Amino acid sequence: INSPARFKTVPAGRRSGKTEIAKRILVKASMRGTKFPSPAFFAGAPTRDQAKRIWWEDLKALTPPNAMAGRPSESDLTIWFRNGAKLSVIGMDKPERIEGTPWDGGVLDEYGNMKAKAWPENVRPALSDRRGWAWLIGVPEGRNHYYDLDRKAKADRTGEWASFHWLSADILPP
Repeated sequence: INSPARFKTVPAGRRSGKTEIAKRILVKASMRGTKFPSPAFFAGAPTRDQAKRIWWEDLKALTPPNAMAGRPSESDLTIWFRNGAKLSVIGMDKPERIEGTPWDGGVLDEYGNMKAKAWPENVRPALSDRRGWAWLIGVPEGRNHYYDLDRKAKADRTGEWASFHWLSADILPP
């Protein structure tokens, strides 16, 4: 949470808390806002249905009612904040959906199950103009694009990337 790295990979075990931490980070970031007008944050998953199931109800429950600017949009899966920020839940089955909005930060959950080109071709460019941040979290799924990106994060010496990992067995009872 306190790492200054702009991009973080978190390949960690099932039910180990990575998504729960990310939900809280996104709500706090949305409430805090940024130096840019109309701050925008996202919570993504491989499909819209999966994103809604993972994120939507909890993000609404975690957001204090007095921080919201009206009711959350059930059709757009977006929470608007009084400070002008928005927090959107997005399915990455069509990664181009993330384009067109200047994003200040976000989380891609179950990143190993997303299309390999979603990060470099769609998400990363959408974070550029505001120097937005991203967490790429999920369960390790073998040696795929997530594995490669996590290795890049581990090898990074610029401070832009960081990698974090923990086991479910370290957190959950047997």
